[in-house]
Parts: sequence; C-alpha cells; structure tokens
Amino acid sequence: MRRLLATTTGLAAALLLSACGGADTTEADAPATPTAIPAEETAAADPTEEPAETAAAPTEEAVAVPAALDFTAPTVDGGTFEGASLAGQDAVVYFWAPWCTICRREAPALPGVAADFDGQATFVGVAGLSSDVAAMQGFVSDTGTDGLTHVADTDGAVYTGFGVASQTTYAFVDDDGTIEVVPGPISEDELRERTAALVES
Repeated sequence: MRRLLATTTGLAAALLLSACGGADTTEADAPATPTAIPAEETAAADPTEEPAETAAAPTEEAVAVPAALDFTAPTVDGGTFEGASLAGQDAVVYFWAPWCTICRREAPALPGVAADFDGQATFVGVAGLSSDVAAMQGFVSDTGTDGLTHVADTDGAVYTGFGVASQTTYAFVDDDGTIEVVPGPISEDELRERTAALVES
C-alpha cells in the first residue's frame, strides 16, 4: 500500500512538473497581438475615400491699362466712354476738331477703313480743342462718321493724356499696351497700311 502511494505521488508530481513546463512558452510561440493603426494612416489607406479637391486654377490676370487710356469722358452723342475699354485690343484713335478743314477732308475715309478691320481693330474719334458740342455733332453728321464712337474732349484731358497738341493726329494702340502717336494728315491708303500692321503685330 505504501509503495502504491509513493508511485501515485510520483506520478502526480511528474504530471505537475510537466504542466508547469508547458506554460513556459516562448514569445515566438505566443499568438500575435493586433496592432492599432493610427486614424490618419487608416484614412490614407482607405481606397474608397475621395481625393482631396485640388486648388482652383489661378484666374486670368487683369489687362493692364496704359495711362493714356485711363479716362472716362462724355461722347458727342451724349453717352459715356471708358478709355480702359480699349486696353488689351488693337485700336485706332483719331484726334480731330470741329472747325478743322483738313479734318473734314480726311475724316470721311475712316468709316471705310474701320469696316475693313471690323472685329480686328476698334476706331474711336476724339473731338477736342473746342467746347462746342453742337459743332462736334455737326462735324460727325457732315463727314458720315456717325457709325464711330466720338469722345467730346471739351477740357482737353484726353488730348493731353496721349500727348497730342494738334489735329489731325492718330494714335495706334497695340493690344500689348504700346501706343504710337502719328501726326496727320495721312492718306486713306496709309491709314489702311498702318492699321494692317497694327493688327498683324
């Protein structure tokens, strides 16, 4: 009986030692523990997320207005003209006076040349060196140039802005902002040639 008890005790001890040894597992044998992924990494890895909006394309820069075109003036027909409206385009500005006999001979050629370059160059008349708007209106009617816009430069500010001291004078305004002032009179053919060179530049 004592031998049987000793054998049973030894077996129990062996089993107990065996159980303790099984509990001593290495780190490599342990099951992997899930690792938390930071929220920002999760968001970046999410294929269903829509891409961030791209920055808006820069708006087109405003056209620079040459100093000579920086004016607002009344027109012969009672309207208002903004010189800045000519910025960024080709234009021919014709300076005349209602009492000028050379202007009266020269002006009737303008509508035909303006029509030839319709959509390519804008023609504008500037009546100056006079405060007589009625006389300006008579000039426009007599010369058949009523299809063009004419500024009534009664205070001479537009003449001065372009550096014009007398009539007739032409200012050829390039779409890049450069302005060439040409004293007149000039012939219809020369006006057409100069205008063609302007729109082609």
